Amino acid sequence: MLRTLTTVFATAGLLLGSVGSVLAVPPVPVGSKVVFTGDYDTGDFGQWGTCQWRGYNSSCKNWKQGPHMARITDGGTGHATAARFEVRDGDVPPFGGGERSEVSAGDSLGAGVKEGDERWYEFSWRFDENFANPRGDWFIPMQWHSGSGSPPLALEVDKRGVLHFANNRVNTRTEIGPIQKGVWVDYVLHIKFSQGSQALAESWVNGLKQPGVHRASNLADDGSYLKMGIYRDGDDSATAILWQDGLRVTAP
Repeated sequence: MLRTLTTVFATAGLLLGSVGSVLAVPPVPVGSKVVFTGDYDTGDFGQWGTCQWRGYNSSCKNWKQGPHMARITDGGTGHATAARFEVRDGDVPPFGGGERSEVSAGDSLGAGVKEGDERWYEFSWRFDENFANPRGDWFIPMQWHSGSGSPPLALEVDKRGVLHFANNRVNTRTEIGPIQKGVWVDYVLHIKFSQGSQALAESWVNGLKQPGVHRASNLADDGSYLKMGIYRDGDDSATAILWQDGLRVTAP
């Protein structure tokens, strides 16, 4: 059984009809069973498992507010406890790799997925008003990671500022739409996880269904865990700031 997200509307909260009449945006169907919440309403990162950013790769429960990389702060009306992720040139965690400021959660917290799982992800993002479109080869604000190598499913922002579903293992992308800078945007993702033909990922932005449906394989092995924040190519030197709030993951 599905429930509907009845409070999601277009950017202005309404949609104009062809003759200027005001129409409500149809409700977005989501799952009925909450399996993970990462909305920061606790005032810290404790809902998540591992935090990874410059100088830190450990339990989120041990992280203390302070440096620029990640903190919980007031993001404006409706977002009093939002996460603010920031990556500056050279912000590489202790284990190396690309520049990042990310949180992750897996099976132990209910955020892991395996073959045949179906999930809905509800969350809000605000890219900073001064956000510069990426110049490196990848900019990933959300990924479902599976072992080593590139994630079999990720959301990526390309050099034009357009958000995509992506599987970099097979170099397959499906456009969601341009990011919007300086404003909060509500997203709902519906994903069926599979290594085969049953794989599916589709999206709603501010309550409006986007036309692109990503049907490429989105698992690489037995399962994946969830990561959110900023992960980018080290060739990108501009400071990047992304706000995140309200994550709720549901299942049928």
